[in-house]
Amino acid sequence: MKTKTIILIATIIAGTYFTGFSQETKSNKVSGGLGYFMIGYTGLDLGNMNSLFKEYGYPQLSNSSFTFGGGGHFIFKNFIIGGEGHGISGSSSSNANYDLKMGGGYGFFNLGYILYHNPTVNVYPLLGFGGGGSTIGITDKSKNPENFDDLLKNPARESYITNGGFMLNFSLGADFFVLASKTENASGGWVTGIKVGYIYNVSGNDWYFNNEKITGSPNAGVSGPYLRLTIGGGGLGK
Repeated sequence: MKTKTIILIATIIAGTYFTGFSQETKSNKVSGGLGYFMIGYTGLDLGNMNSLFKEYGYPQLSNSSFTFGGGGHFIFKNFIIGGEGHGISGSSSSNANYDLKMGGGYGFFNLGYILYHNPTVNVYPLLGFGGGGSTIGITDKSKNPENFDDLLKNPARESYITNGGFMLNFSLGADFFVLASKTENASGGWVTGIKVGYIYNVSGNDWYFNNEKITGSPNAGVSGPYLRLTIGGGGLGK
C-alpha cells in the first residue's frame, strides 16, 4: 500500500512538472511569500498494531485522522523554501475492559519549485525533511481504584507507548488567489489552496515505554497519504 501510494504521488508530481515546464517559457519567474493555516485528513499506518490489539482483546484504533496546523514559504524566482507543522487529532476507542487513545504530530523543512503560475493559481511540488511521532495511551478499566489508598497501592492502570523519528513529506500543492487583488504582474491578499501528499516514516518504527525500547513492537506509526485545505495570505510578483 505504501509503495503504490508513493508511486501514485510521484507520477502526479512528474506529470505536473512536465506540464509546468512547457508553460514556463510563456511566463516570467515570480518571487514573494505566503503563510497559511491548514486542516486536513490523513491515513495512518496502524494495521499491524491493530492486529495485535485485536489478538489480545483490545479495541482497535482508526487508520485515519484529522490534522491541523500551519506553515509558510518564501519564493525567489520560483524556488520555494519554507516549513510546516501539524498536530494529529488521532482517535480513541474502548470496550468493556480497555480504553485506547492515540495522538501525534510532525514538522518539516520544505524545498520546492513553482512549475506553473498565472495571476490566479500556483502549482508546485514540495519535498519536506523533518520528524515527528505518536503516542498511544492504554487504560485498564478493570482496575479502577475504589479509593485513594487503593490508587497508591496499585497505580499501574495506564500505560503510554511512544515512537518517533525522521520523516519525509512528498506533496503537490496549488494556491488560488481567487479572493486576492490581481494584476498581470502581481497577486496579493487572501489565498486558499489544497495539498495532496504522503508522509513517509524513514526511521522511528520502534515503540518505547518509559524511554525504554520495547522489543518485538509492530511496525506502525503516522505514515500515510493526506489531503489538506489551506487558507492564508501573501503575495507574488514578477
